[in-house]
Amino acid sequence: MKLNQISAGDAVTQSVVKAILENASVLQHAQFYSIVGSASYDRKTASATGGQFRSLDSDYPLNSVSPVFTNPALRILGDQVQVDQAHERRGTDVNSVRALELLNFAKNLGKQFQNYLFNGDSMTSSEQFDGLKVLVPSGQTLVASSNGLAVVTGSDNTARTAQQKFLELLDVLIEQTEGADLLVMDGKTLARLTTIASSQVTVSMNEFGKPVKHYNGVAITSAGYDKNGTRVIPHTETCGTSSATTSVYAMKFGAGTDYSIATNSGIEVKDLGVVGPFFTHKVEIDACPVLLNDKSVARLTGLIIS
Repeated sequence: MKLNQISAGDAVTQSVVKAILENASVLQHAQFYSIVGSASYDRKTASATGGQFRSLDSDYPLNSVSPVFTNPALRILGDQVQVDQAHERRGTDVNSVRALELLNFAKNLGKQFQNYLFNGDSMTSSEQFDGLKVLVPSGQTLVASSNGLAVVTGSDNTARTAQQKFLELLDVLIEQTEGADLLVMDGKTLARLTTIASSQVTVSMNEFGKPVKHYNGVAITSAGYDKNGTRVIPHTETCGTSSATTSVYAMKFGAGTDYSIATNSGIEVKDLGVVGPFFTHKVEIDACPVLLNDKSVARLTGLIIS
């Protein structure tokens, strides 16, 4: 289910969800599934090997499977939106101010949720869930070049060689996820991809009337910025001797399968009325990204986009 489907259907909640999604492009593609309580115990994709030869009059070799489970623990992300009662006493249309501030908050909540989908780390803070930097298995990480691959514009042999290698690596990244739904990168990287592979990048319109680019049929988007204006996927990662590299992520979403987000109720919006001197809304989500199939996410590191 999408975030707007798993959240409450009232007008205020849906307006908050819309503002979140408009500012968190990855969440527009993400699939959620509902769990009860604060945690779940979900089985990962079956791992039985398939198909082997056997000799006449003998049985197949043992093909036993040890089920593997993951234990997503929900984390609470949200805050209160407060507007001083004094605005009402001074003649301000306080209802319109509250509505405006609620939507402004929702925009930043979307940016921050998206940031944690990549950079969350429960080892840094037990209140955070793990993002893709933590969740992507080592076997699903590709390194463009040991000291970084400079993907430059131009048509000379050096430039063309780097461009071709970049595009080949993107194709491998898609293949490693058994057919990605989405490629996510920083805006600078997306602009470079659009420049060097214009014939392979197409555009369609999404449900918000915004253009969505596709590379060889796979949706591509920028991870954008967090609420403080910091790039979600930076160009300051270290690869060998270079400390100016960036990454591209591929993901395949599912509702309770592949790469998914567990939640108990989606976005929850409550009007708490007057709390102290403030009119107060509380906006929260109990959620946790879950990797139910190790092949459903992949990361390409070591790209230099200058």
